[in-house]
Amino acid sequence: MKVFQRVLKFIILISFLCSESRSWNSHSANILEKGRWEMGLFQPFRYGYSEKIEYSTHPLVFFVIPNVSIKKAESDMWGFNSASQFSLTYPTPMLNMLSRKGIGGLIDPNLDIPPMLGLSFAWLMSKSVSGIDLTITNGVDFGLVYGSMDKRVSIDLPLIYHRLGVFSNGWGFQTGLDIQKPLYKNFSILVDLDLLLLPRIADAKSNSDFKYLRGYYSMEHKLLVSWSKSENFRLTTGYKIINAEFPFGNQTRLLPYLPLIEKWVPIIELQWAGFTK
Repeated sequence: MKVFQRVLKFIILISFLCSESRSWNSHSANILEKGRWEMGLFQPFRYGYSEKIEYSTHPLVFFVIPNVSIKKAESDMWGFNSASQFSLTYPTPMLNMLSRKGIGGLIDPNLDIPPMLGLSFAWLMSKSVSGIDLTITNGVDFGLVYGSMDKRVSIDLPLIYHRLGVFSNGWGFQTGLDIQKPLYKNFSILVDLDLLLLPRIADAKSNSDFKYLRGYYSMEHKLLVSWSKSENFRLTTGYKIINAEFPFGNQTRLLPYLPLIEKWVPIIELQWAGFTK
């Protein structure tokens, strides 16, 4: 049973890791061209709806966490390409799957899991400087719960706890910096630093004695090295370090990225038969 639970935890962690192992353009302020789409095993499905709007979703985790994202190009700021991004997630199916006794159970089945909807608003700014691609991201996350939810409904694992924590906390804040640079020949490197915060207020000892405590945080650093054989084939490996605060205390974890062979459909232009010529 313990072995199965560890395997299940590993699968969930890999799902979150793979959802981050995306091409630089998919998490920058750049918008995919109108009428074009891109899809890969470890990449989000992206579709350029118009010159300023792009839709995307992560198919790898969609069956447990339905998700969709809309990115809209905005006016340039201080020489940066800018875009706003709105995302929806529905984590209830995954939590229900893990709410059971025995094998595969990570959540007490006696705890009620109501429908939950995650909303994220982010502002992205991207710029190329001397061959280095920079992206700055700032955003606010909201967790809407339709009913009452026990705060014990959580998964105290790195990457997962702070992303699902908005449903018990109500909201959270995220900020990050991504740096990508081409290296020798077909090699490139991606380095990022992210901070997630779940601001909290301690219970008052009395009506006049409120103590503001530090928010639960997660500081995350990632380094990925990629080798591209062509525009449609890439081998990626690296690591992610997480220093985070959990209900039981602080922890630092090193999560390796197993070498991932990524092959995805080339960007193509949709030709709707009968509607375009």
